[in-house]
Amino acid sequence: MNQRDVGTILRLYPLGEHGAIICWCTPEHGIVRTASRSALKPGSELAGCVDLFHECELVFRPSAKSDLATLVTAELISPRLGLRGHLGRLRLASYMAQLMLCTVEPGAGADPAWHKLISGALDYTCTAALRPEILTHFERRLAELHGLYAPGISPHLALLRHFTRLPAGRDTLLPLLAQ
Repeated sequence: MNQRDVGTILRLYPLGEHGAIICWCTPEHGIVRTASRSALKPGSELAGCVDLFHECELVFRPSAKSDLATLVTAELISPRLGLRGHLGRLRLASYMAQLMLCTVEPGAGADPAWHKLISGALDYTCTAALRPEILTHFERRLAELHGLYAPGISPHLALLRHFTRLPAGRDTLLPLLAQ
């Protein structure tokens, strides 16, 4: 049976010539991975909708055999064009999406707070002046949602202690945000 939700695209993987595996963060289903054989095909009904950080209303069909669902349709809600106008914004958004995918398991994050966190952070990043505090606030909120945050400990270190492996690039991103 088809499922309907709203989701933010956090990652795209190629699937054949015109297809893609799309990782979404949704309020009702958490992290959802969908596949579409024609997502990137010119003239496809999904063309223009399926792109990194887009917010879409999606319809998907869960698989009985795996965690990879089939994307039936997607309708664009917000393209978050502000992220594409500045390399620093795009790098910050990419790091936050990778951090979310590293710490929230597919299917396990069916809590609207996860979607609210990443969606709000990406919306804010579209227009805000870049500062390191944006990243540290995101990390703090993520650590709080995981129940790992303790005052006096860096949220990044709290996440690192628990998950042991976080996305690379944070050390080069922070100076870029401070400019």
